[in-house]
Amino acid sequence: MMKAGADARGYNELMDEYSLHQLMFRKGKLIDQTPEFTSFRRTYIDKWGPVSFILMNFEKLFTDFNVQLAYVDGRQLVELARENIEKPTKEEMFDCITNKGDVGKLVKIPTRMFKGPEGPILAAVVI
Repeated sequence: MMKAGADARGYNELMDEYSLHQLMFRKGKLIDQTPEFTSFRRTYIDKWGPVSFILMNFEKLFTDFNVQLAYVDGRQLVELARENIEKPTKEEMFDCITNKGDVGKLVKIPTRMFKGPEGPILAAVVI
């Protein structure tokens, strides 16, 4: 019979290895009481300073634009933390968001507003 501690450790190791590390923000605030987040933090604890700085920037962005629900790819966020010591741009942060369609309707980023097949038409309408 296995001990409970061994089972929990095995679960945590599996979670850390196979988790997608999707981070959820609701009403601008990071939901940090989920097993997914706990695994994310445990996996990237050695980079937590820059990661938590970017998480705070996401909270500010989502609060400023009244985003009710957003999902952020934790792995992309960590890559951004590795590349960027200073404050990341909205464009760089937007690349980490997995539900871009929903969030993009609320967060207005000038360099992305006129991309895509209808971009020139939208630009002309604004002008």
